[in-house]
Amino acid sequence: MADTFQQRTPTCPHCGYAMDHDDMVDAADDVFEAAVNEQRLPVTCPSCDAQYWLQGGYSPHYTTAFSEEELS
Repeated sequence: MADTFQQRTPTCPHCGYAMDHDDMVDAADDVFEAAVNEQRLPVTCPSCDAQYWLQGGYSPHYTTAFSEEELS
């Protein structure tokens, strides 16, 4: 399993794929804003197409999990 705690880019907990800048720009929701505002949002992995939850942190960093409950 990939390390998904406070990473520099969102990392899929299903397949371990780490989003690059282009993936973050192409995401349906504003992934960059999620970091700045420390928001949670669902994200779809561009590699395996699985949905997971992302929680942004101001540094910026991202923590991801299979469900929103696991982010707490």
